Amino acid sequence: MASKDQPLDDHNCTPSKKTWLFGPDWSGRRCGAKTRSGKPCQKPALKHNARCQIHGGRGGAPAGERNGNYRTGEYTKQTLREKREAFQRIRELVAIGKQIGMFD
Repeated sequence: MASKDQPLDDHNCTPSKKTWLFGPDWSGRRCGAKTRSGKPCQKPALKHNARCQIHGGRGGAPAGERNGNYRTGEYTKQTLREKREAFQRIRELVAIGKQIGMFD
């Protein structure tokens, strides 16, 4: 408990030990997100991300069927890649067909 001589808001910290304050004078990398008030977030960005922990910085959900939002698998990365490859083969076959006069 703080005595009457010590203010409660300083928590007995010297200015150099106030590492929990990320105000406008802090020189590190910032989050980059806008808060609900429209002002930029003052929290530090995570190591490998441009956002802080609150604005989408941590891990995320597992991929594929282990994800709780997984439904049919129609839009998985693998399925989309297979569809792109199939459509590319179709375009190549149509081009060959046009060259030999198949579609006159």
